[in-house]
Amino acid sequence: MKPTRWANLLIVLASAALLGQPQFLSSSGERCGPITAADLVDGQAPAFKAYEATQSAPTPNPSLNLGSNPIARTYRTVLRDEVNKGPNFAGHYRVAIWGCGSSCAMFAVVNLKTGRVITANGIESVSGVSLAADDFQPNTNSDSLGFRYKKDSRLFVLVGVLNEDESRRGAFYFLLRGEQLVPIHVTIAKLHCKEGR
Repeated sequence: MKPTRWANLLIVLASAALLGQPQFLSSSGERCGPITAADLVDGQAPAFKAYEATQSAPTPNPSLNLGSNPIARTYRTVLRDEVNKGPNFAGHYRVAIWGCGSSCAMFAVVNLKTGRVITANGIESVSGVSLAADDFQPNTNSDSLGFRYKKDSRLFVLVGVLNEDESRRGAFYFLLRGEQLVPIHVTIAKLHCKEGR
């Protein structure tokens, strides 16, 4: 690593140590603390067990249907790599996740029997720069910060900021119905803010 990169890394680490928890500014300029799992608690939110999925064996060596979704052709390499790992969602589906920048991820769901690629309408990315909610919805098959899903459930939850729009910050619940991710519930994150300096 070049000396200037080391210096920049040290500045970032020193700033983080001085500031403690990560903070962000609200749209009104208030300084806000990170969003935790407690800020996403919602008694009306759907539960994974309410949307059970029957697990079935996927087609061996499924092929990706590149014509099923515009994202399929653009991200075919990452999607093909994920398809080969087998199901992790709703019985015979695979959630594929890839990075799109710092604390940003994009995703698609692939039907491992048909190769069809499914995305949520109007949602391109999820970011979690202001989140400290690793313990939100534990015991899922997800291995990425902004996603919660299970192999035996049709419920899919996005946790974070959608499309880098700070007004869309929280937990967003979708149901896999047919070949669509249908939005069924939203929990807007509670913010803990104070006037900026």
